[in-house]
Amino acid sequence: MGNVRSAYEGTVSALPVEPEDAAAVALGRTLADAIDAAEFLEGESRTKALYLAPHLMNVLKELLATPAARKAAGAVVKEAVSGTLGNLQDQARKRRERSA
Repeated sequence: MGNVRSAYEGTVSALPVEPEDAAAVALGRTLADAIDAAEFLEGESRTKALYLAPHLMNVLKELLATPAARKAAGAVVKEAVSGTLGNLQDQARKRRERSA
């Protein structure tokens, strides 16, 4: 297993992956393997294989496996939380930020 595939597997193992995510996880493995294989390619073939990196990043974003994707998802969740519970959570978060 190459560096990208190894890192991908480590990331996926840390995620709360649901059964319905199986296709995205499998696609990510395929892309990671192709990127790792680029190490042994030359010229245009290597360049084409490396163009798969943004596609792998898209898979990771869909799985909420990037900081930006998690932040965006958190913003959506935060908007959905309203009323007293939302206010209490905001107050607790602000206290934690001030004490950090």
